[in-house]
Amino acid sequence: MRVSARCDYACKALLELSLHWPNEEPLQIHTISDRQNIPLNYLIQILIQLKRVGFVESSRGKEGGYKLAKLPGQISLGEVIRQITGRLLPLAEAAKGNGSVFSDIWSELEDVMTGMLDKITFEDISNKAKGTKKAIVYQI
Repeated sequence: MRVSARCDYACKALLELSLHWPNEEPLQIHTISDRQNIPLNYLIQILIQLKRVGFVESSRGKEGGYKLAKLPGQISLGEVIRQITGRLLPLAEAAKGNGSVFSDIWSELEDVMTGMLDKITFEDISNKAKGTKKAIVYQI
């Protein structure tokens, strides 16, 4: 699995919004950019995509900005990765269903990764970032 810069930045933006939650006031884009060290022009495109898939909502105006459209506990890391980059373990056409023992292994591996990442929510991640005792717990 390869985590792209786009996916990493999307996760960081959602983390910043999760840390801001449950505050009703939206975070301005430059605040998210500064706190998470995300290039502003890139962040604009990422937030548009996150809004399109229903993770964030925006408001216009001087006091406008972005906030989560769902509770942090309702957004899983796996769901975000799939929405931003697609499959967790993209396979070349030659590796798909060619009868090789490896095609089954790749499929099983993707299922395990999906299950693990779907258990981790942005509430877990923000708690870990805050240093609270609700740290992320996962097993393989």
